[in-house]
Amino acid sequence: MGLLSRFFGSRPDEAAVTHAVADAVASQPGVSAHSLTYNHQQYKGGALSGVVDVADTPAFLAVLRTAYAVLSDLLGDDVNRVTFYLSGRTPDGDSVVPGDLGLVQPPTGRDLATHLSP
Repeated sequence: MGLLSRFFGSRPDEAAVTHAVADAVASQPGVSAHSLTYNHQQYKGGALSGVVDVADTPAFLAVLRTAYAVLSDLLGDDVNRVTFYLSGRTPDGDSVVPGDLGLVQPPTGRDLATHLSP
């Protein structure tokens, strides 16, 4: 889908992107619930926002990696223009944000690609 979208100069539907990311995140170990939304922005940018209930910080890291991978598949290089307004919530009520992992807050796809490569 990403290749065709880039070829024809269009982007996938926001609802389809939200659904794909949400399904992938929900399947991650340590994720018990989430409320995610993807929105297109100007200049081929986008925003992924929401809260994910995670078991711990490593589970939140896996969520970031998964969301980036799915968006990369759907948006191609435009994933680098997506801003990730995500936070995690642990069972004890603590929050986990990308800044806790050494990232800028909020990170872009480019930040995630640079700092979270396996």
